[in-house]
Amino acid sequence: MKTKFIDYLKSLNWKMLIILGVFSFFLAVINNIFTDNSKSVEWIGSQPVLDASEQQ
Repeated sequence: MKTKFIDYLKSLNWKMLIILGVFSFFLAVINNIFTDNSKSVEWIGSQPVLDASEQQ
């Protein structure tokens, strides 16, 4: 069973998977830049943005 899994991992096209992952990441960043703040996505670990009236 372990050898089948290792053979499966070796058969994957890792170069294409990495290229698709990088492309998806940059597409998400570009999409987040050009959308309104109300529709933009909070990134992992990002701080919530407060309105100016709530800041002290």
